[in-house]
Amino acid sequence: MSMKTAGYGSRQRGMGFLGFITLIALAAFFVTILLKVGPLYSNFWTVRTLMEETARQSSQIDGGARGITANIDKRLNINSVNNVTGKDFVIKKIDEGTYQVTLDYEERVHLFFNVDAVAAFHHQVEVKL
Repeated sequence: MSMKTAGYGSRQRGMGFLGFITLIALAAFFVTILLKVGPLYSNFWTVRTLMEETARQSSQIDGGARGITANIDKRLNINSVNNVTGKDFVIKKIDEGTYQVTLDYEERVHLFFNVDAVAAFHHQVEVKL
């Protein structure tokens, strides 16, 4: 090895201030997105679980489509889900005693400046009364 290559190693010190600021900015960007968009998905997972439970415990529901809507509304209220109501569900009668419950909705959340995030959700279950 020559003396010139040995000198380069002694001058390398690691990440500079500009690199450190860039790394902090990227981390803040992704944490902001996670904190703003995360609750949207958490609410959807709760709603999806409620729909699955309604389909599994359908023997306790009376009243057809109105009973299904009332049951889902009650569960949404208990779980403090405020962005979705019973009116957002589409309930179609497939056969005698079988209903198809569909939920399609979008949510928009402000991220920063003039940038918004839009998340579209869809879930469908069959409820047999």
